[in-house]
Amino acid sequence: MKKTFLLILFLCCTFINAQVTFEKGYFISNNGNRTECLIRNLDWKDNPTDFRYKIDPNDKDYVTETIANVSEFGIGNSIAFKRAKVKIDRSTDDLSKISQTGKPVWEESTLFLRVLVTGEASLYSYREANLFRYFYETKEVPLEQLVYLRYIETQNENASKNIKENTYYKQQLNLNVRSSNITENDIKNLSYTKSDLTKYFIKFNNISPATETKKTSADGEKNIFHIKITPGISLISLSMDSKSLPYRNIKLDNKTNFKIGLEAEYILPFNKNKWSVFLNPTYQKYKNEKSYSIPGLFPTSPLEEHEVDVEYSGIQIPMGIRHYLFLNKSSKFFINAGFTFDAGKSKVVYDKDRVSESTAGSNLAFGFGYNFKDKFGVEARLNTKKNLMNEYSDLAANYGSVDFIFSYTIF
Repeated sequence: MKKTFLLILFLCCTFINAQVTFEKGYFISNNGNRTECLIRNLDWKDNPTDFRYKIDPNDKDYVTETIANVSEFGIGNSIAFKRAKVKIDRSTDDLSKISQTGKPVWEESTLFLRVLVTGEASLYSYREANLFRYFYETKEVPLEQLVYLRYIETQNENASKNIKENTYYKQQLNLNVRSSNITENDIKNLSYTKSDLTKYFIKFNNISPATETKKTSADGEKNIFHIKITPGISLISLSMDSKSLPYRNIKLDNKTNFKIGLEAEYILPFNKNKWSVFLNPTYQKYKNEKSYSIPGLFPTSPLEEHEVDVEYSGIQIPMGIRHYLFLNKSSKFFINAGFTFDAGKSKVVYDKDRVSESTAGSNLAFGFGYNFKDKFGVEARLNTKKNLMNEYSDLAANYGSVDFIFSYTIF
């Protein structure tokens, strides 16, 4: 069963990696020609330098266009990138390389800027790994970066180093993007984040809330938190293994148990909501026993009777990451992997007089499943073996399981 499970999991990973989603879009060439096409939507976390497209959905091959040949491209009403030759400050927050002056260090670069808000004043963003920069333009002011950077201020060699902030972007907005409906506090309390800057530009442009949702969805970001009830069934195997006494090696009969849990899932705000992290505390109780016989010391000796009794109960806490494969608006497959902490206790009794009590060990978990309308889900999850006995003991009680989990999303 384990080999079959891993094979299916491998095939799912391969299929997901091979997935290509082309959506309706357009691009504008250097000569101003607009081409309607299908663009592969990668929901770029970092700003791209190229993209792939095809004209006919039945085409097996695609064409790659680069920033050198395209001035603008977009997908639907949610994603748009504009090429611009700008001066950008790439100062870092890394304390070993952080600025000592607080002044921007300008580099001239040609970039695809993501369009966040358009209007009398337009807002754009640029991301490159951990670097976030925002740009703006108005009818009077050509496109330029909104300046923000952190730096270290040192009074003298023996003084402590204080981290300061250059918030020149507030002066830029006060001078160039200011209207009667914006107060001094609006600018004073404005942080250098996508959400705050987007709201500010929307307010300046007097964009309605309905339009605001459409405009600010350009990053494809959607922070979602789910709570689910997760009852399930476990197919459990357990074997006793001894380092020095082979007769103690015994495999107990497989057993089916019921388990119940809750899952908290957070959808990560990038890559079209295909990634999430989850925490799934689950209560489970297991009890099993077995009697067996082994030959005596001599051929004529009677069989020796032995028995083993195992009890285990506790809360298993898988914590991991999940990837979704969308089939349509209602259906999606997923795979996940995680590390399971165990807050359980076990008791192993050998021949009634040999008792071992211990906390259970931790293990890895790998699963795949199906979700319908973000409400109902099923999952098959393989849990690698963990030892229910003290690691310093001569005996090991290797506990493994395959779980079949049903989920219902409360919210």
